[in-house]
Amino acid sequence: MTHDEMITTLSSRLGWSEAKANELLKAATEVIGDHLSEPGTLSLPLLGELISRKKREYISLDPATGARYLMPPATELNFRVAPQFRELFAKGGDN
Repeated sequence: MTHDEMITTLSSRLGWSEAKANELLKAATEVIGDHLSEPGTLSLPLLGELISRKKREYISLDPATGARYLMPPATELNFRVAPQFRELFAKGGDN
């Protein structure tokens, strides 16, 4: 699903203008991004959890040249699927 398709779907389901739906999506992504920029967990009910953690800096060695590079710290993002969501797919999506 593209950004435009998401905006169109949100606006039709909520009965809002596309501009208002775009504003909602933009605000939601900013809040999620701000929350996940620090280590922690963001729960998405019935879907799963987004888990962010900081990876420490480390020194990388190029085996061909022997050059050493300092790799900066990074934020790693993982997704853990909720058991209810996994069961839904195991059943083929039918209730």
